[in-house]
Amino acid sequence: MKLTLVLLVAVAVVSTTFAKTVPSGKRSRLPMELLGGMFGANFQAPKVPKDYVPNPRIVEDRFTSRINHFDPQNRDTFEFNFLWNDEYYRPGGPLFIVVGGHHRTNPFFIDETHFKDIAALQGAFLATNEHRYFGTSVPTEDLSSDNLRFLRTEQTLFDLIEWIDFLRREVMRDPNAKVILHGFSYGGALASWARQRFPNIIDGAWVSSATVRATVNFEEFTEDFGNTIRIKGSDECYNSIFRAFHTAENLLDAGRTDIVSSMFNTCDPIDAENSLQVELFLHLMTLSLELSMFDDFNIENVQRVCNVLTDEQYETPMEALAAYLKDRYSEIRDCFDLSFENFISILGDESVDAPQNAEFGLRQLNYHICTEFGFFQTAKSRDQPFGSKVTYDLFLAECSAVFGEWLTQEVLYDGVRLTNFHFGATDPRITNVLYTNGGIDPFRHVSITEYTNLLANARVTPAAFYTEDIRAITGMDSEEMLETKHMAEEYITTWLGSPISPFRK
Repeated sequence: MKLTLVLLVAVAVVSTTFAKTVPSGKRSRLPMELLGGMFGANFQAPKVPKDYVPNPRIVEDRFTSRINHFDPQNRDTFEFNFLWNDEYYRPGGPLFIVVGGHHRTNPFFIDETHFKDIAALQGAFLATNEHRYFGTSVPTEDLSSDNLRFLRTEQTLFDLIEWIDFLRREVMRDPNAKVILHGFSYGGALASWARQRFPNIIDGAWVSSATVRATVNFEEFTEDFGNTIRIKGSDECYNSIFRAFHTAENLLDAGRTDIVSSMFNTCDPIDAENSLQVELFLHLMTLSLELSMFDDFNIENVQRVCNVLTDEQYETPMEALAAYLKDRYSEIRDCFDLSFENFISILGDESVDAPQNAEFGLRQLNYHICTEFGFFQTAKSRDQPFGSKVTYDLFLAECSAVFGEWLTQEVLYDGVRLTNFHFGATDPRITNVLYTNGGIDPFRHVSITEYTNLLANARVTPAAFYTEDIRAITGMDSEEMLETKHMAEEYITTWLGSPISPFRK
């Protein structure tokens, strides 16, 4: 989500059929990573190593679920994908589930993580599900607004619970097996909400960067991004970005659109009277920096980018920023297209097979955040360097343009309100959940970082980034990270009662 909350999209181009025709034959294709960043798709799943080879013991299967769990007159069904591995399972052992979120299912998350290592110690059966409407688990023939009405968190929770019941009864042949959930980002929120709603079925959940607090105005993201630039880059870099954005805004306000349009190589002159175009321009500049600095979830990239932005060869910070962004996308576009209509046309494609939907789930994700979560990364706070003009008006206009005039500000605000009301936001009154976050993960601001009761807790790992704590223990882990991972193991062991593993004391 905006937030939501994810995998930095590697694909850098969109088919020319999605591009707006511009004068002089120039290429103006909008990079897919920018579209994904607009709605948090780049932060949905942590990075999977390029050399990862799936375990041959992992089995792929399909489960039949109701399209609408709450209408007894509608018996329509669909199938969603799931993976399982019984390599570590010992009779009487628990069921360990990695809850799927806004991304395609991936065997890595039940194969090469700390959760898998805990499962091996506990003799657990491992599985992961694919969220409805994502990957190969789309329940409708297309992604029209009408068909997307079944993309609701409550529907997804019932998919999850009924599938867990099936696994225990039909696959494990142990209907009383204890169940431990794990998840990250929105999948982590789902895992915690499943424990909250079904404590008779779910025995505990460890969630990382769980985006449990919906919000329309997610200004904390840009604040935190700016702070990360200071920490991992320098004050000089922060100030350079601040001056570049504010200079561009001042020039636009003064009517000198020719200077900004020329320097950033826009396909058409920026229309300073069109507030949506101005906001889109500034927001995409911010996203481009975010994608560069967080590339491969390696925040050491911040210093690399800062070295360019503060290079003395450039006369002004705005010149340095423009040069960097032009160079970053030079191979896929000749100019920068700021057409709001072009932007909407890509998200408006209702085809299940369109690459932005099939591979990255952009239309589906966009619908879900526009109706339940928000997480819009605005720039209204004074404590960030990315100008002052990007508001949630841009995102509200996008939601309405893509899905219809019915999706008004009132609908969005009510959806966010109900999400927090139904699940408790940062005070869910829950037990048997461990919330873990990184100290420089911007999504900790919509997660739970302080929460303690009898069998629930929260921990923030200093200097850690997005979902770093889900990885298997390595010799590179800091003492604080090791403590977080050991805490997860200890809580899970407590929720299970006496451990099965003969290796534990």
